[in-house]
Amino acid sequence: MKSVTFTNNLSCELMEWIEEYSVNEKLTRRAILEQALNEFKKSIRQKEYAQSFKRASMDTEMKVMAEEGMGDYLEQLIRLEK
Repeated sequence: MKSVTFTNNLSCELMEWIEEYSVNEKLTRRAILEQALNEFKKSIRQKEYAQSFKRASMDTEMKVMAEEGMGDYLEQLIRLEK
């Protein structure tokens, strides 16, 4: 993956913590920041998925489609048992 130069200011406390963690874990600051941002990105996606499921649960058309789909699934299971 192509990398990009990113410049930003951090609080002294946070930077000191990153430096200490970097030494203890033998990781670069870049690796620590990338890992943290990837985890943050993952948590945001999980929240978005949860919100979309909540919206879908309130949509009557989605409920009908889900119920019909479950009925079809049940019929397939019953056929397999025979």
